[in-house]
Amino acid sequence: MKELLKEKSWWAASCICLAAMAFGIPFHEIKIPLGTGSFLSMFQEALNHKIILFLIPVVSVLPVGGIYVRESASGFLKLYITRINRMDYIKRKTIQIYAGGFLTLFAAGITAFILCFLGFYPLELKGVITLEMIWEALSLLLRISLTGGIVAELSGIFGAVFQNYYMAYGLPFVSFYMLIILKERYFSDLYALYPAEWITCQQDWGANHTGIWMFFGIFTIALMLLHGLALYKKLQEL
Repeated sequence: MKELLKEKSWWAASCICLAAMAFGIPFHEIKIPLGTGSFLSMFQEALNHKIILFLIPVVSVLPVGGIYVRESASGFLKLYITRINRMDYIKRKTIQIYAGGFLTLFAAGITAFILCFLGFYPLELKGVITLEMIWEALSLLLRISLTGGIVAELSGIFGAVFQNYYMAYGLPFVSFYMLIILKERYFSDLYALYPAEWITCQQDWGANHTGIWMFFGIFTIALMLLHGLALYKKLQEL
């Protein structure tokens, strides 16, 4: 975590996300006084903007996508691996890369949530804001952040397999948009592999959308295992 916070690229990616979220707020629709809970609806509209979907495969890999390639190419990895257990290194890197993609979007989203609250809540009519309304807004942010973690993990896999910056940063973007193209043009019913659906969660995912959280959990574990296997094979070659 400390290593991630020291990365200038992480701060840059988070700021880009925050700026994109601010761009998605429909300021032109604001009419004072605002209805109760308007800060939540403004926040959700910002997250649902198409620019966020476009940025996910970019900002989630920017801070962490090339970590293994950089460490391997610089010779740092050979020195580092003599001081740490290989399995510990694999666990640390798979979690670090996933966290890099997740936290980039989550940190920007939480900041946007706070700013929406401070900016719009004082302009609202008095009323009751339920926990369900808050959860609906924050669950949207959580789904976006989990998607970012998945894309970052893909970047880690490609980086370990190909040991190339272009593959580490470019292939997750290509894979992300390939899924979008396949769904929109050829397989309209294949919503489970449609990144936009992971975020909006509009289809049937079971009661209380429990299916989407199971999907994220299984997909994340599978990618982490693949990433760990790729790293294990590469470390055997050192």
